[in-house]
Amino acid sequence: MDNISPSNKRILLAFSSPCTPKKARHQLCLKKITFKEYLKNKLLKCLTPDERNTKLYVLTDKARMLLGEPPSAIDLNKDWKCIGWLLASPRQRLVVLRSVDDRKLCSEEVRMVATMLNCRISRPSMKDILKELVGRRLVDTEIMEHVRFYWITDYGKKIKDEMAVIAPLSPAISS
Repeated sequence: MDNISPSNKRILLAFSSPCTPKKARHQLCLKKITFKEYLKNKLLKCLTPDERNTKLYVLTDKARMLLGEPPSAIDLNKDWKCIGWLLASPRQRLVVLRSVDDRKLCSEEVRMVATMLNCRISRPSMKDILKELVGRRLVDTEIMEHVRFYWITDYGKKIKDEMAVIAPLSPAISS
């Protein structure tokens, strides 16, 4: 696979930054991507090999060299399991994490911020996502005067900053 065909090059370029197979298929408008040859030829590396539904793949330095890309600056010590979990959801977990900050907000206030990024977040899914984020130690919670409040943890801030590099907001959303 030293001579890369245009279709293979297009597929590989989708993995310039860590990406799930589903996201790559959607981005490339493909029904299926077969990873066997890419993994066998050491062109792609799985960052989450032990995960079942949240596999993240990225180009190896060998693939980058073949494509004429600069060497990878991917830090293998990041919590790729958590990052993959955030990326594998239909973007709702990531949107909710981006909507939480140091302020103590109730779920409805978080939902109001999150709907600016993703208008499809419902009240029930918001509460489920917040529970998941609390379970992963990304968000902390407390009940005060019969109202549950949420705010981001230091670990959540670290993951949120890493996600800003891996999955930046689209220009339409960030403006």
